[in-house]
Amino acid sequence: MNHRWYSALLIILLIAGMAAAGYAGYQRYRAEVASRSVEMAMSYDDVSALARQAGKSPLDILRLLREQGLTTVLYKEPTVDDLRAAGEFSVMTGQELLVESRLGNQQSAWINNLQAAGGLVPGDTYLVTTSKDTDQRLIWQLRAKTRDVQSYNPGAGVYIVRSGLDYQSLKDIGLGFPGAQLQDSVKAGLFAIVQVRSWPEVTSNSLEQVFKPLKQIPNLSALAFNDEVIPGYPLKIRALAREVNSLGVPVCQIEFSKQKGVDQLGMLLGKRVVRLHSIFPKDMGRYNFASAEARYVLAATERNMRVLLVRPFILPDSGNVLQDNLHYVATIKQELARKDLTTGRASIFPSLPVSRPLLFIMGLGVIAGGLLLLRRLGLRRYEPVIGLLAALAWAGLLFAALDPARKLMALAAVIIFPTLAVITNVRAKGAPPWESIGMLLRTTLISLPGALFTVGLLADTGYMLLLDQFSGVKLAYLGPLVLVAASFYLFSGPDEPVGRRIRRTLDQPVQVKWALLTLILLAVMAVYVVRTGNDTSGIVPVSSLELKFRGILETVLSVRPRTKEFLLGHPLLMLLFYKGYRDNRYLPLLVFGTIGQISLVNTFDHIHTPIMISLFRLVNGLWTGILAGLVLILLVNLAERLWNKYFDSGKATAQTE
Repeated sequence: MNHRWYSALLIILLIAGMAAAGYAGYQRYRAEVASRSVEMAMSYDDVSALARQAGKSPLDILRLLREQGLTTVLYKEPTVDDLRAAGEFSVMTGQELLVESRLGNQQSAWINNLQAAGGLVPGDTYLVTTSKDTDQRLIWQLRAKTRDVQSYNPGAGVYIVRSGLDYQSLKDIGLGFPGAQLQDSVKAGLFAIVQVRSWPEVTSNSLEQVFKPLKQIPNLSALAFNDEVIPGYPLKIRALAREVNSLGVPVCQIEFSKQKGVDQLGMLLGKRVVRLHSIFPKDMGRYNFASAEARYVLAATERNMRVLLVRPFILPDSGNVLQDNLHYVATIKQELARKDLTTGRASIFPSLPVSRPLLFIMGLGVIAGGLLLLRRLGLRRYEPVIGLLAALAWAGLLFAALDPARKLMALAAVIIFPTLAVITNVRAKGAPPWESIGMLLRTTLISLPGALFTVGLLADTGYMLLLDQFSGVKLAYLGPLVLVAASFYLFSGPDEPVGRRIRRTLDQPVQVKWALLTLILLAVMAVYVVRTGNDTSGIVPVSSLELKFRGILETVLSVRPRTKEFLLGHPLLMLLFYKGYRDNRYLPLLVFGTIGQISLVNTFDHIHTPIMISLFRLVNGLWTGILAGLVLILLVNLAERLWNKYFDSGKATAQTE
C-alpha cells in the first residue's frame, strides 16, 4: 500500500467529516439564536398568596406584575379535596344523609326528595353545593374521569353529585380550571399555562372530554402536567398527543421533574416542547432575592429554559412584600435582556433536518480519527481492514437505526480524539513553561474535533430539549483514561514483551506508602466517575462552599469553567509537559492531566446548553487553566529547591559524618 496516499485519504476524510459537522453545528446555532423569547410565569396560587399579604385582589397584583415583566399565569388544576377545603361544596356519605333525614333537620326535605328519587345509597359519596356552575363542573369532570356518577337537583337550591367511589378515591381527582380565575389573566393581558392532573383508567373518550374545556381557555400558551405519570401513558399516549395537538400549544418539560411519558409525548408532537424551570417550594428557604434571580437567569441562558416559573417571596416580616417582589420580577427581566433574551411567548425551537448522507460523512471523519489513533498505538498493520469494516458497519447501522447510530458514533468521537491528543503530545523530554502552554493548546486543538463531531452528530431539536440524550457518559470519561494509561504503561520504558512487563509489575513488592497513595487516587477517581453523568444529583451532593465558589466564577467570568479542567486537568498536563513523562512513575500525573481534555470535549455533549455557552466555557477553562498551570510549575520548582536545600543536603551531611 502507498502509505502517503493512505495518510492523505485519512486527512481528507477527517477534514470532510469536520466540515459536515461544522455545517450541522451552524444550523443548530442559528436555531438557538432565533429562539430567544422567554415566558416569565407565576402560579395563580402564589399570586393569590401575595395578594392576601398585600391586601389587594389577585387581578390587581397580576396587572402590577405584568408592568414589571411577568408574561404568564400558571393554573394548577385543583382537586376535589382542594375545592372542598375552599368551601365550594360539602362532602357527605349516604349514611350521613340518612341520619340527617331521621333527625328532621332543615335540610331533611331535599334529602327526602333525593331518597324518593332513588338517589340515596348508604355507601356512596355525595358532593353537595348550592352553585349551579360548581355542579356542572363536578359532573363534567367526574363523569370523564370516573364511573358511576349521577346528578340530582332535589330542590331548595341544592345540587348534588353522587359517586360510587369512596372519598379517599375521589379526593385527588382534578376538577378542571375555574373560569373566574382564568378571566383574571385575560383582564391582566397575560398568557395562561394550565397544569393538568392525571386520573385512573384513562381512555380515549375521557381524554377527549377532559381536553374539550381546555380548548376554550383564552391566551393559552402551553400545557403542563402535574403528576409523575402523565395521563394515558403508556397505552394511550397517542390519543393524548392528538388532544394536545388540537390545542395548538407546546408541552412543558419541567426541569428536575421526572414525569414519565413527557419525552415520548414531545416526540409525537413533533418536538413542540418548551423547557420550564422553577425553584421547588421546599427549596425556597435556601434562596434570597439575588440568588433566586441568578438561578432563573442562568437556567434561561445556559440550559435553554424558555418558561421561568418564578416563585415569589412571601415574607410576613418584610417591610414591603409587594414592592420587593415587583422589583424581583423586574430585575429578572432586566438580567435576561442583558443576556439578549426577550420576554414574551416562549420560543419553540425549529425542526433541524437530519441528513443521513451528512451524518455518514461525519462518521467517516470519526473513523479516520480512530485509524490515526491505531497508528499511534503501533497497530498500523490492521488499519485498512478495520477502517473498511468500520465504514460498512457505520453505513448499515445508520440506515437501520438512526438515533442509536448517531449516539454510538458520538461516543466514539469523544473517546478517540482526547486519547489521540494526549498520546500525540506527551513526550519524555521536558519543556520550558511557555512551550508547555503551546503544547497544551496543541493538545486541545487535536481534542476539539471530538467536540465538533459530537455537536454535528447530535444536532437535533430532540437533544436540545433533552427529549433524547447522549448515551455512555461515564464510558466517555473513563475510556480515554484507560486507553492513555494502558498505552503509556505498555509502550514506554524499556523494550520488552507486554506479557513480561505485566508479570514483572504483578511480582513487585508493594510498599505501604504506595498502597496508601493508590487508595487516595482510587477515591478521587471514584468521585470523578460518580460526579460524572446526566443526573448525579443526590449521589455526591454539591457542598455549599462549592456552590458559592461556582457563583463567584459565574459572576466574574459570566460563563463558569469546569473545575476539573482549570483546577485539575489543564494544570497537571502542563506540569507533565514541563517535567516530561520520564517513566511510569508519572502515570498518575498523566491520568489526571488527561481529565481536562476529556472534560472540554464532553462539555459539548450537553446539547441542551447553547453552543456559544459551551465555547465560552472551553475558552475560560483554558486561560484560567494555563494560569493555574504556571502557578503549579512555580510551586513545584520552589518545593524541589526547598527539598534539595534542607533534605538532600541533610542526608549528605549525615553521610559525611
